[in-house]
Amino acid sequence: MPLSDYHVIGLVGEGSFGKVYKGRRRYCGQVVAIKFIPTVGHSAAELAALRQERDILRTLRHPNIVQMLDCFETEDALCAVTEFASGTLFEVLQGDTALPEAAVLPIAAQLVDALHYLHSHRVIHRDMKPQNILLGANSRVMLCDFGFARAMSQQTTVLASIKGTPLYMAPELLQEQPYDHTADLWALGVILYELYVGRPPFDTHNFFALVSMIVSKDVSRPENASLPFGSLLEGLLTKDPRRRLSYPALLHHPFLR
Repeated sequence: MPLSDYHVIGLVGEGSFGKVYKGRRRYCGQVVAIKFIPTVGHSAAELAALRQERDILRTLRHPNIVQMLDCFETEDALCAVTEFASGTLFEVLQGDTALPEAAVLPIAAQLVDALHYLHSHRVIHRDMKPQNILLGANSRVMLCDFGFARAMSQQTTVLASIKGTPLYMAPELLQEQPYDHTADLWALGVILYELYVGRPPFDTHNFFALVSMIVSKDVSRPENASLPFGSLLEGLLTKDPRRRLSYPALLHHPFLR
C-alpha cells in the first residue's frame, strides 16, 4: 500500500536509521507504527542492506516479534508499517527503576522465545536493549527495531562487523572478534540484570572504562536473587561465548520453567 493509505498522527521516536510515527490506516481505523528511513545520505550498498533487513522482518511471524504489516518506498524514504505498541521496556525502567523477580520472569520467558525463533531462522538482532523491546496488550513483549539485524546464510557461522549499543555489547564484539547468535544472549543477560537491579551490570559514562569492564570485570550475582535466576544471569553473562548459556539448555533453564 502507498503512504496515501495511512494517516500520519505524530512522531513517536527515533530508531536505527530513521523516525517512527504513530499512524492510522485509512477506512479501517487500525493504529500502526510507520518507520521512515531516509534514502538521502545512504550509499547504494547501504540501501541494499536496509532493504535486505526490511525483508528479514517481513518473513518473521512470532507473537514476541513486532509484525510488519506493510512496506513501500516514497521518493525519499523506505517505509515500514508495523503493529503499534504504546510503551517500551525502557519506559518501565524509568518509571519503576527495578522490577521484582516475579515480574522479570514473564519478560525473560518471552524474550527467550523470541530470540530462539530468530536464531533458529538464522537471524541475529544485534541491537538488543530496553528501547527496542515494546510492550503490547496483556503484557505482551515484542522485539522491534531490526535496523542492525542480519541474516546468516547457511555457510556463515560467525559475523565480524560491529553493530549495536555499547552498554549491551558482548565482550567478543568489543574485542572485534567474530561472533554469532550468542552475542544477543549476552545482551539479554544485561537487560534482565538491569530490570532486576535497576542499573546495568557495567555502569559508567566513560566509554573506555565501559569497554574494559565488559571485557575483564566479572559480574557478581545480584543480592536477593534466587538461585535459578542468579544461575540464568551468570550463564548469559559468561564472557567466553563458547561457554555462554545457549540452546537447548537455555530453553529448559529452571528459572524459565
